[in-house]
Amino acid sequence: MTGMMYSDALGLVPGDVAAMIGSGGKTSLLFRLADENRGRRVLVSTTTKMFMPHVGVGSSRPCSAAGAVDWDISDAGDGGRPMAAPTAGIHLLHGGKLGEKIIAPPPGQLALACADAELALLECDGSKGLPLKGWAAYEPVVPNFVTVTVGVLPLWAVGQAVGPELVHRVELFCALTGAEIGEPVTPAHLAAVIGHPAGLFRETQGRRVLFLNYRQGEPGPELAEALVKILPPAVRQGLDAVLAGDVHSGTVRRIEL
Repeated sequence: MTGMMYSDALGLVPGDVAAMIGSGGKTSLLFRLADENRGRRVLVSTTTKMFMPHVGVGSSRPCSAAGAVDWDISDAGDGGRPMAAPTAGIHLLHGGKLGEKIIAPPPGQLALACADAELALLECDGSKGLPLKGWAAYEPVVPNFVTVTVGVLPLWAVGQAVGPELVHRVELFCALTGAEIGEPVTPAHLAAVIGHPAGLFRETQGRRVLFLNYRQGEPGPELAEALVKILPPAVRQGLDAVLAGDVHSGTVRRIEL
């Protein structure tokens, strides 16, 4: 479904607060959704850390938000307003800068800002820029007012060797998947990440959507369909939707559960 908008594929509606968790495409997906909805009053923020918009644009970290530099940016640490402006457009609220990243605003300000927005998009997880991860007990950080949790995994990690160059907290990843250092990532490993109580969806609120990110020219939809088939029935029943897409080119489709 090349012409489908990501917002439609996710079933986003006015008032939604969407949390991006997982690895391998969270920020790019968030930027694409923000760009698609810039005609609305959109809030972008984080409960952990995320790249500033201008960092996400360019050949090294491509995303859809080519106009990200015109986002309205408010620093809650400097007394920023709960909502940067009561007008249509993309409004970024953060709690300060840490190198090329921003940190979370105070929880109370974030809650008010989300209530003020027509659509709120939050990055609620971190993977140190690596494609895969294992989760510590304190993450992801998903607020209780979130209405849809989007778990992101990269299909292009399949076949790559398990190790610290590919996986953040590789020991935790191996513990929950049964993988061993040096062996290739398999669809079964990703299925374990999706279904394990300590894995991708360990902390969620609202509707639960799985987004499988792939690169143009790869058999992404076919691999996504095969992956969904090996998920246990109880795990599939816990998902409201599964999407497969190349977030950089904008292609996306729904995968039958």
